[in-house]
This record gives sequence, structure tokens and C-alpha cells, in this order.
Amino acid sequence: MEMIFKQSPLGTVQDIDEKKGLVKGYGSYFDNKDSDNDVIKRGAYKKTIEENGYRVKYYYQHKLDQPLGKMTELYEDEKGLMFVAEIPKTQLGMDVLELMKAGVLTENSVGILPIQKKQMDGYREISEVKLYEISAVSLASNDQAKILDVKGTQAIEDQLKRYDQLVKLIRKGNISDEMGYAIESEIIKLKTIFKNVSTLPTVEVTTPELKNDFNVYGYLLNQLNK
Repeated sequence: MEMIFKQSPLGTVQDIDEKKGLVKGYGSYFDNKDSDNDVIKRGAYKKTIEENGYRVKYYYQHKLDQPLGKMTELYEDEKGLMFVAEIPKTQLGMDVLELMKAGVLTENSVGILPIQKKQMDGYREISEVKLYEISAVSLASNDQAKILDVKGTQAIEDQLKRYDQLVKLIRKGNISDEMGYAIESEIIKLKTIFKNVSTLPTVEVTTPELKNDFNVYGYLLNQLNK
């Protein structure tokens, strides 16, 4: 299982009243070959919307600890995956809305797990996915492993902190169905990051490096047992 992220233009922003804001846009487009040579077909989101659409949330930069709002509409049309998200006027929500209006945040990104896929001539066709979340993002499809490769050990430490946050959530117990879905998404994202890091070329750095055989699952279990 490996989570992938796909970008699309942000869409429109509408202030409904002083307490709420609506973001409307496409999470991804159909029949468009992206920089990873993937093509998502119409109907790819149909099953996941029916089964898990109510669990899908709107996040900032794909971060579990920075939720923006909930989906009020989520559906496929002839162009792609359309959504409408309601953003409460928290400080983060207001800041993000202002960044959208100013043109600083210009893209949405879906976090998806390809379910049905096949290799075609020059591209991979994806006909079914599991949708975990949609995020407002400032970076295009630079995958997080490449960012880690540039930032080095400190960025890896940041990812371990995400595991620590998961541990705190799991220890609390009484996890709702929606939170359980978000935790599943976060674990798959982190697995994808470390899997990709382990396959990157070795770069000479002056700071201590994390070995490729680092056991992220062991780390998580050890933290839970403390």
C-alpha cells in the first residue's frame, strides 16, 4: 500500500457569513496524464465516496493536526472529483481563506490509495482509488520523500514526531470512526514516506543519517508501550 498525492487548481472561495467559509473546487481531474504518468479515470472515486465519503475531511498541507473543515458535497462530474468544504472561522481557517484569496494557496491535493490500476503504453491507468483526504497545498506534486531527501535528518525527526502524535491519539482511546479513518490515512502516509526514503540515492551529509533499515513500526510500538 502506498499513498499518492495528486494536485489540481484550487477553485473558488466564497464567504457565506461571518462564521463560515466555503471552498469549492476539483480535487483531481479525469483523463489527464500527470507528471507521474498517471491517468485517473472517471468512476475511480465512485466506490470510495459511497463507502467513506462522510469520513473525508479538508486539511492544510496534508497534516492530520491541521484540519480545516468538513465536506458538504463530494461527487464526480464529467471533469473530475468535485468537492465543497465548509471551513469554520478558526484562526487557521481564516488564515487559509486569506491565503487563498491572495493567490498564495493555489492548489488542492488528494491523498489517495490506488486500488485498481494497470500499466498502459506510456502511462499508468487508475480506475479505482480509496480517497482519504483533500488538502489545500502550497507545493505542487513534489513528493514528501524528495523533500526529506533535501532537508535531511531534521525532516526525518519531524516525521517521527508525527508518530508520537499518533501514539497520543491512540492512547486516549474512544476513537471515533472518522478519527480512526484519519489515523489510518496518517499511518499509510508515513509508511509511504519512509518507504520512498529508503529507495533514494545516498547523499553525503555532515549530520548523522538515519539508516534505511530503520524500523518505523518498531518505533511506533515502542512508543505505545512506554
